[in-house]
Amino acid sequence: MKRAHICLVVVACTLMAVSCGGSGPLETSGLTDREKEWAEFSYAHEKNEDTKRTWEQLPAEGVKSYVTQQRRRLCGDIAAAMQSLKETGYTADEMQEYKENLMKLLC
Repeated sequence: MKRAHICLVVVACTLMAVSCGGSGPLETSGLTDREKEWAEFSYAHEKNEDTKRTWEQLPAEGVKSYVTQQRRRLCGDIAAAMQSLKETGYTADEMQEYKENLMKLLC
């Protein structure tokens, strides 16, 4: 799962490099309400500051692409996603909240 997390960061950094840059709130235009809610939840609960900054700098199409990649990766193997969260230092309560939102908003 660490490899998947690294791949996710690489993809996000690549998307950031081709974006116009900027900082601030997420650019969520073009997302469905559920995707928007997921993006905002995922961003708010991200513990890696570099990944957070990447989220902030993505243009709308980059955020959409990132959410699509998250859907495939996280929904495809929820047990591995939870293990990755555990290894990253998420508490049991945080993992439960993440899983509930993942199932409700993304999968």
